[in-house]
Amino acid sequence: MAIPAQTLPGCSTSSAGAVADLPTAVFVERWRLITGEPPAILLNSRTAMLALLVESTPVAPLEPPVPTWDGCGRGGDTPR
Repeated sequence: MAIPAQTLPGCSTSSAGAVADLPTAVFVERWRLITGEPPAILLNSRTAMLALLVESTPVAPLEPPVPTWDGCGRGGDTPR
């Protein structure tokens, strides 16, 4: 038996039921906030729409941070 998550009024939940319960206009508005444009089509399952959106989003490349001790500042020529 699924128990809905308790949330504060006006806060979102990760429940698939909460996405399904959104009015269409609100779903389209929030989709537009994420993507910058309205959805081209509306599928029967909004969860499936969000899954497609996540799958089609390219992964951001991981660029490790440059350590501050690599030749910068005092003692940059100190052997390690």
